[in-house]
Amino acid sequence: YSRAKDYPDTAMAAIDEMKRQQPRCIITDNIMRRGVIIRHLLLPGKVLASKIALKRLFERYGNELYYSIMSQYTPLPHVRDYPELNRRVSDSEYRSLCDYAAELGMENAFVQSGESVGESFIPDFNFEGVDS
Repeated sequence: YSRAKDYPDTAMAAIDEMKRQQPRCIITDNIMRRGVIIRHLLLPGKVLASKIALKRLFERYGNELYYSIMSQYTPLPHVRDYPELNRRVSDSEYRSLCDYAAELGMENAFVQSGESVGESFIPDFNFEGVDS
């Protein structure tokens, strides 16, 4: 949906650089002090694409970094141009992706509960009064 044809390769190159700069994850007192967390947002109807992305990431980085598998997609009014995105991710879609991550062997994965979905989690992107 970003219309960036080279997005996967560009994203992997950026992750490679982050991993080069922070090769080890260091967590103390339940806070990551160093390392890389890849945040992956599941879109409605895109479980297969997400599985492909997680497989590619895991084959490259394994458990050397952390993964945050997010289910919080909330459709906003402008997605009406994309009816397939005009719904939330179903529990079964998200469970399928999380199960797949476990099958891959992901040990360092954060998952979300259903309560993390909704407009209350959407920041106010109003930039009035901000100099640009």
